Amino acid sequence: MSSWLKDRGSIIGTIAGTIAAFVAVLQLFVVSPMNQRFDAMERHLEQRFDAQDQRLDRLTDEVSALRQLTASISERVSRNEGQIDVIREQMQTVDAP
Repeated sequence: MSSWLKDRGSIIGTIAGTIAAFVAVLQLFVVSPMNQRFDAMERHLEQRFDAQDQRLDRLTDEVSALRQLTASISERVSRNEGQIDVIREQMQTVDAP
């Protein structure tokens, strides 16, 4: 077995070196650019999600403001209805003989 390795050692070394060089070229020209693209895409997605979070926060604030306005309007309507009832009663008492 050792004589076989000695006889074919240079061939095995050449094949191993070629495979290592091929892997290095793949790493340099294929894997690294793909990782850079994935990183850029991840940053882009994070920016979009941050923008969406900001929009949702603004919408939450706006919904809260709308609820307050709706409650305020409901209170005004109730007061106005009460005032209208009082005015009607006063008008009826004035028109009554």
